[in-house]
Amino acid sequence: MKFKVSCLKNSMPENTEILNELKSLHEKLNSVLLLLEEISGKVTKTPKPRKPKPTPLTQEEIDSYRAKFVSLYDMWLSGQETEVLGELENFNADDLRRFADANNLNVTSKMPKQRVLNLIGARFRERKQLFRGVASQNQTNT
Repeated sequence: MKFKVSCLKNSMPENTEILNELKSLHEKLNSVLLLLEEISGKVTKTPKPRKPKPTPLTQEEIDSYRAKFVSLYDMWLSGQETEVLGELENFNADDLRRFADANNLNVTSKMPKQRVLNLIGARFRERKQLFRGVASQNQTNT
């Protein structure tokens, strides 16, 4: 990046001060650019290590998570909502996603834990409504 000052050389004598100032600024700018090149050469971006893809759920895990879901649902029905919420919050985020996935909830690997908890709570309420409707139909049919 060469700075051309030839047009200023033939100018009036009072411009020499301006010319000297421009040359000084040009030298400083060159030194800053050299420093930036050195820094960018030293700092290389290391790619962020990716999380390994979670292994697919085994049938044993699915059965275990479904049994846990049924037991938590029964506790929730008996009025122990806070205990159920406490147990669900004790899961780490990945295990909670696997728990939800085993119980046919639409979750993704990037879904936040709170969102998964909301989906599980919605499933509990949905299931309660479904079984309440089935129970009332059975009573009217008998």
